[in-house]
Amino acid sequence: MNTRTNEKFFIIFSIVLYFILSGCKWEKDYKRAAFLSMQPDTDLILAPYPFNIFDREARESITLSHYSKEDIKNILEEHELSWDTLSKQWKLELEEENFTKEVNYTSHYTQYSYDTEIPVWIYGPKWLHNGVYSDEIFQQHIPSIYSKILHFDFKNKLPIGSFSKIFKNVEDIPEIIVTIVVDQGGRQLYKAHKGSYPFLESLSSNSVYFKKGKVAHLESHTAVGHMAIGTGAFPKDAKVFSNEIYTYTDGKVNHRPVYQGKNQTFDLSELNSSSLADEWDLFQNNEPIIISQCYANRAAVGMAGHGKEYKQSQNITNSMQPDSDYVYWQDVKNLNWSTYPNAFEKPIATGKYSLYSYYQANKSKIKTHFEANHPIEFLSKIHHFQGSEFQVKMDGSLFRDTIEETIIKRNKHLDGKTDLAYLTLKATDAVGHLYGWETKEAEQVLLATDNEIETIFEFLKSNYGDNFILLVTADHGAAPMPEISNGLFLTHETFFTKVNELLPESERKKSSLVKWVAHSQLSLNRELMKEHSVSEEEIIQKILSIEVNNRKFFRKIWRREEIPNVSF
Repeated sequence: MNTRTNEKFFIIFSIVLYFILSGCKWEKDYKRAAFLSMQPDTDLILAPYPFNIFDREARESITLSHYSKEDIKNILEEHELSWDTLSKQWKLELEEENFTKEVNYTSHYTQYSYDTEIPVWIYGPKWLHNGVYSDEIFQQHIPSIYSKILHFDFKNKLPIGSFSKIFKNVEDIPEIIVTIVVDQGGRQLYKAHKGSYPFLESLSSNSVYFKKGKVAHLESHTAVGHMAIGTGAFPKDAKVFSNEIYTYTDGKVNHRPVYQGKNQTFDLSELNSSSLADEWDLFQNNEPIIISQCYANRAAVGMAGHGKEYKQSQNITNSMQPDSDYVYWQDVKNLNWSTYPNAFEKPIATGKYSLYSYYQANKSKIKTHFEANHPIEFLSKIHHFQGSEFQVKMDGSLFRDTIEETIIKRNKHLDGKTDLAYLTLKATDAVGHLYGWETKEAEQVLLATDNEIETIFEFLKSNYGDNFILLVTADHGAAPMPEISNGLFLTHETFFTKVNELLPESERKKSSLVKWVAHSQLSLNRELMKEHSVSEEEIIQKILSIEVNNRKFFRKIWRREEIPNVSF
């Protein structure tokens, strides 16, 4: 066999082996997630082959990433991929132990293990029995666990019968519950960089540690995972089911980010379920402090909920205490922090954390993989800043300052009303997308993230003693870099073009047979189908026929009626 034939054989062999080892579990996981996530007008569920990425065009430039051969070998072995194939493609026999390669982009959204396996640590020995637990736990269980500790009847709570063993019989409630989400911090990240998270590793034996955390919904995306952690709801009820929705008009693909209403305005109505913070704050007469911080609003809002707008929706009068929901995110255009004042407040502390000023003040003390000499250059490299130690340290420092400002200096930590504070450390996500979670860049950010979590833990210990809960988890994992996995990349532009080939050529750029598509869910334009006599089966077969580099992209398409009901 020639070299190309040999490489193709190894690629096919790796995929077949993956299927054999995973059996039919993948299909069961997909159907369960689909049932929990389908929207009222969802017609089809799309499942790609493992490692394939269905996303809009990532960016125009590539990134130089740094690797170690040992780490790459471990990652390939973990995912049943071939070292021989990658070694030949990348000519690794000519490389040193540590080497560099140019890569483009990876993402996450599927129900495969690399996207859905997440760790869950819960520290709170006053309320919980420490131990390693093998129960399957979803992100949606987190508010239910909190409500049990708070002796509070939360509306969206799930049954936690199998978790009852973790609870101690304690009447007291904590002064604060802190939730930290390591974005894209699924098990794949920790497996790739053993020894790079010493604090979290020690926490595994000093807390409740669930080793089988699971993203149980479609899609494994930031907005959905954070909504699940904040509300305990599944996308079918909460209506937040993707980071963005794609449509096609006049020959152009449009994408609408979550929580973006008409005319680019911010809109919380898309979040159809109340959060634990919404309900707890209302129950306690607005006295608890609610904090939710992330550089992306889709994460901060998903955990916090609706703020003042929730009270308004419940027709609450002004007789309650003034509301204190501090929910804020980065305004990249202005290189500062922002909020949605109709619902939330922004802490004064954010004024100290202008992004470029912070970079300038700290660049001599922080290791980084980018440089910027003026604000315009910095803005052009904002994703590199967000995927660096700068972002990690800024996030941790601002979060502590906010707790200090809004709770401790006001003696709110002694009032017997549990405050809820949420933080997403999102640099692990940015570095994973840009450089790959397999890289030395990702390892550096993971080390910084682990250190920042430890600093927050010590801050809580010094201010709260044992009267706090700290939970650390992830919103999702991510796929290996396609350059490593031989995964395929399909853009939404290509997807719409291919499907619309079923229309007469004169009609293909006017509208689309697909009303909208996310990454795993799709709604059909039934009127256009009827007008041009295109059947659902024709569309399914057309989607299944889509190829990238002479390989089929999609593994399975299910109709809505093929998704069975799921009960807990």
